[in-house]
Amino acid sequence: MGHSARLAFRNYGHRDAGHGEGSAPGDIAVVLLHGLFGSSVQWHHVAMPLSQGRRVLVVDLPNHGASPHRDSMDYPGMADEVRGLLAEQGIGRAHVIGHSMGGKVAMALALLHAECCASLAVLDIAPVRYEDRFTPLLQAVMGIDVSRLESRAEVDEALRESVDAPALRAMLLQNLQRREGRLAWRIHWRGIADSLPQLLDFRVPALQGAESEQGSAPTLLVRGGRSDYVAGQGLLRMRELFPLLEVSKLPHAGHWLQADQPAALVQCLQYWLGGHAARV
Repeated sequence: MGHSARLAFRNYGHRDAGHGEGSAPGDIAVVLLHGLFGSSVQWHHVAMPLSQGRRVLVVDLPNHGASPHRDSMDYPGMADEVRGLLAEQGIGRAHVIGHSMGGKVAMALALLHAECCASLAVLDIAPVRYEDRFTPLLQAVMGIDVSRLESRAEVDEALRESVDAPALRAMLLQNLQRREGRLAWRIHWRGIADSLPQLLDFRVPALQGAESEQGSAPTLLVRGGRSDYVAGQGLLRMRELFPLLEVSKLPHAGHWLQADQPAALVQCLQYWLGGHAARV
């Protein structure tokens, strides 16, 4: 696990790959951004195969994983932090992959700092405002004093009443750690809860003027066939902002593509990086 002054990250592949403007297109580094309540740990099985012949950085976004806690979060701010990490690591341009919330960060980066993005892959999210599905979950999690519980199994049982889906509970439990012998959360729930209106929306300065900016990077949208996150209006807005758009679908995946169809997702991303984005 590496740390920048701003964000924590996991490094895969060759550290020298992706440095400088003279490297071959296939050597451009890949940056992978997780979704809400996620972390870099959950993307190990995707990052490993993608790192063959290239450097992959899997970033912990603010209030997640080992990254710093913030009182507030928004997409322009997170895009700036990712840009700062790239500069610190000597990465001029990167292929940026983002899932869900991380996909919105990736899109903000492409719109605000186009020079950083060789290509963009957005996983099952659109640049639109979403209805609130998360407040009940946040209230449930913040209502549990995990320091008084002895094991992950006890936390799982406490969550079961409010969080029905075992896969979602398992993902949340990956954010547990032991601190001074007691269970504690790595994730900063209060900072996320206070920022939820900004996270559900997609507000970036480039979109607020009379003429909206368009992303110039080649862009791949990967949808889950069993997910409702990218509907008609979302897809339309995606095409408006990112005209160089290709769309792929994993038919047996829900929103959590990396959990539902990991091998198919890796294959899709390898094809994109090797056959399309590598030509930029």
